[in-house]
Amino acid sequence: MANTLVTPEWATMEVAMYFVNSLRGVANFDRSYSDEFVQAGAKVGDTVKIRLPQQFEASEGEALEIQNLLDRTVNLILNRRRHVGFGWSSSQATTDLDDIRNRYVQPAAETLASIYDRVSLGDVYKSVYNMFGTPGTIPTAGLTYSTAVSKILDLAGPDEGLVAILSPLSNATLSASTSLMFHPGGKLAENWSRGQFAAEQLGISKWFTDQNTPRFTTGAAPAASTPLVNGANQTGSSLITDGWGAATALVKGDVISLAGVYSVNPLSKESTGRLAQFVLTADVTGTTDLTLSISPSIITSGPLQNVTNSPADNAVITYWALVAGATYAATVSPQNLVFHPKAFASVVADLVMPNGGARGTRVNSKQLAVSLRYVEQFQITSDQNLNRLDILFGSAAVQERMACRVVG
Repeated sequence: MANTLVTPEWATMEVAMYFVNSLRGVANFDRSYSDEFVQAGAKVGDTVKIRLPQQFEASEGEALEIQNLLDRTVNLILNRRRHVGFGWSSSQATTDLDDIRNRYVQPAAETLASIYDRVSLGDVYKSVYNMFGTPGTIPTAGLTYSTAVSKILDLAGPDEGLVAILSPLSNATLSASTSLMFHPGGKLAENWSRGQFAAEQLGISKWFTDQNTPRFTTGAAPAASTPLVNGANQTGSSLITDGWGAATALVKGDVISLAGVYSVNPLSKESTGRLAQFVLTADVTGTTDLTLSISPSIITSGPLQNVTNSPADNAVITYWALVAGATYAATVSPQNLVFHPKAFASVVADLVMPNGGARGTRVNSKQLAVSLRYVEQFQITSDQNLNRLDILFGSAAVQERMACRVVG
């Protein structure tokens, strides 16, 4: 009977199968296997340009009004390189094929998939400005997630295909607190028996528990703070403010809102009736006067209008959901996400194949949106086949209005 030998092609196919099956959060991104880097290979720092949809204004009357076309792109940088290294002897490769699958291949794939998932979620969530909940308080009501859905719909997000990614504790809390709300026996039984929300509930098509759900530490706003907008008619991605207390330390990912500034539907340009939320895009520290870098930019007119008006001078700034005079000091909470796959993108690319005597192969699949490179090199002094599995990827928020953070 012929022995079954391990080859690079076999190992890569095995790892690719386990890898794809282990993905959770990033599996629901708009994932692409980029044609730009097929076979030729990519390097850390290469950039993929993702085109955003056009936005228009509707003109009134019979006379034709030609609008300028605004071609906008988001740069997605291939800045994440990860690998798993392992090895086996010639005798193991000859006689212990099944053990190799269980001992090396599957754990390697699961580890790499977990890292890809964790890093990608971490790379996108701080760009999401829609937020609901209170940092440090686990959400218990289904209304919390329904509200997150309504925020996406208010900003012309799709009403189908929404996905929820929850931390294990957030999911367990929601399952227990809403177990008597739903009459359909199948869904109730699944909620109860699995301790996990079933599909198609609360306006969300798919629910996933993901241990890689990011945890965020808020900045620190002293209790004496009553932050205000410093100067009227401010627009753009920078906001001049004052009224902060001593030793204020805000961080990238913190969320604020401005009194009297409401978000608008990007299609109709009508007010949603909700205060617009903005996320800080850079850390800032100081006392009293702070200039905040924010996203989205404050745009008050034109096809890209996103708010009803610019903030007034001395408009009150609400930090997270705090009332004036309250404080946050490095509060840690999971950042559950409700989103449409078009909100985020993740790209994987072919890595350059090695030389110098190593044997290598790739699995690259458009259907699975994955490219993995496997390299093997024999060490004659130790009779070991040294192996490494590599992935090069980048993930970015593309249409943040289609996502909402549910903080807990």
